[in-house]
Amino acid sequence: MSNARTWGLSAIEHRSTTDRIIAELRTAIVTGRIGANEPLREASLTQTLGTGRSSVREAIRHLIGEGLVEYRPHRGAFVREIAEEDAYDVYLAREAIEVAAVDHVLARREPPSLDALASRLERITEAVERTPGDEPAGVELVSADLDFHRAMVALAASSRLSRAHETLAAETQMLMLHQPFYSLSDYAADHRVIFAALAERDGAHSGEGE
Repeated sequence: MSNARTWGLSAIEHRSTTDRIIAELRTAIVTGRIGANEPLREASLTQTLGTGRSSVREAIRHLIGEGLVEYRPHRGAFVREIAEEDAYDVYLAREAIEVAAVDHVLARREPPSLDALASRLERITEAVERTPGDEPAGVELVSADLDFHRAMVALAASSRLSRAHETLAAETQMLMLHQPFYSLSDYAADHRVIFAALAERDGAHSGEGE
């Protein structure tokens, strides 16, 4: 009995530390503070973050799974450089998940509750208004965009679809911040089209938008 309680406390503390490291490194990578091809040395990260080396090692493994970091044999972990073919693959995978989620929602007899989606659409609109017209989308707008699509997938009430979708979020954020191709005027307008299609229970536009 005592062993179970000790094991539980240890696991919670360890996970909390690792999650904080993951969040810190992920933010630094997707925003460009840690650039592509930069090495992630366990010893230096341990010293900088003031944490245990095992937590840093686990965080790096997690980021490898997210596609933000790659392991190079005999050299260690490096921030990945997202190539054009990677961008296509990320959006192909997202489209498959999002279309499946929305098709499932539209197939139901009862209409979905769109309150969460409406609030995220409002966040996109507000973020667009706060972004200077001559600048590309920043972290606030890209985050609002991704949260809209998270909420859209969540309408399907499938933990597996949401989990699969979330694995692509970090790569998507990096792509949208460092390879901007979406004009500010299209952000709110295109997401309104998606929202309207769901509100009208019309799946014609269910997979569109970035």
